[in-house]
Amino acid sequence: MSGSTPIIRARLAGRPGRRSLVVAAWTLIALLASALPLHGFGILVVMALAGLDILLLQATGWLAFRRGSRLDERQRRLRDFAYRRGFRWIGLAIVLLYVLWLASDIAVTVISATTSQFSIPAFSAVNTGTPGRIVIALAEVLLMLPTCVIAWREDGGGDTDGVADGTERDRRRTWVAWLVLPGIAAAWFAAVVWLPLQSAPHGSFSSSGGGPSGTTCQTYAGGVMAGAEFGASVGLRANVCWDGSVAYVSGNPSLPLPASVIRDYGVPEFTPSASEINPAQPMLSGCGLDNLSDFAAVGQTTCTERIDASGTMYYTVSARVSPLPFGIASREVSVALVVTRTGKVLEGQGFEES
Repeated sequence: MSGSTPIIRARLAGRPGRRSLVVAAWTLIALLASALPLHGFGILVVMALAGLDILLLQATGWLAFRRGSRLDERQRRLRDFAYRRGFRWIGLAIVLLYVLWLASDIAVTVISATTSQFSIPAFSAVNTGTPGRIVIALAEVLLMLPTCVIAWREDGGGDTDGVADGTERDRRRTWVAWLVLPGIAAAWFAAVVWLPLQSAPHGSFSSSGGGPSGTTCQTYAGGVMAGAEFGASVGLRANVCWDGSVAYVSGNPSLPLPASVIRDYGVPEFTPSASEINPAQPMLSGCGLDNLSDFAAVGQTTCTERIDASGTMYYTVSARVSPLPFGIASREVSVALVVTRTGKVLEGQGFEES
């Protein structure tokens, strides 16, 4: 195995090998910048991208990050060219990644509309901050474009440029660089499992109607993040109605309406059924609709409602966030919303009233 290592390194240092690494790296960047769901496997994409970065850096002799005093005139000229060309392409790369995200977002939304009754956006309407996957894709563009330019050129190999001199220092740099991978995995795991929960940035929602005469309805949205933007989000979206005597969630048939509300909908000749007065409205009261699971899996989502004797509504969304398969090291995450019969919010983390 050790005898094959120099052969593998020599192939990667060649122009076809370096170009293959560049194409593979940009394929993963495009995946991160798209709206395609990662279903909890985002950390594997990030680690694979980090591994490709290390191979690219070693194949180019780390030329893009070498100090000028250690380079000859030809190497310095190649490095300066790579920075000029790379930073010239940054703007174009960001525009192309945005177009990719927009196109994939539309595609995912259209596909979800054909498989369910309602169109579900690719990104949560609750966690509207910059996703961690986008942060990583942009950082990759900014840091690795010069190295990609060097790797793509005929004279971009580290060995041909004399940058990798085979000294003990270079050999030590070769294996020390790979320690980045377990470091990334450990930092991500610790963030998802032990980092305190944070309020998820929320989007804005228009006021909603519904309910019998004298009833006010409002959509509330909020949520929490485990592991910040590099973990998972558990979101809550509920269309809450109140009439001065009771508050309740409307638009989720699995949560029965109070008996007094059903009576208010009735007329002497006709008493509507619960499904007729409380049709499903997932875009207003979707259970699990706003969960995000790019870097950790979110499962076992439950939405419960309790109304006490005073008419105050207690609405809770609970889910299990698992960074590893089979629920290993998972944590229970809950989001609660408490609204009085007069519409006053008593409890809610990261909520916005639309």
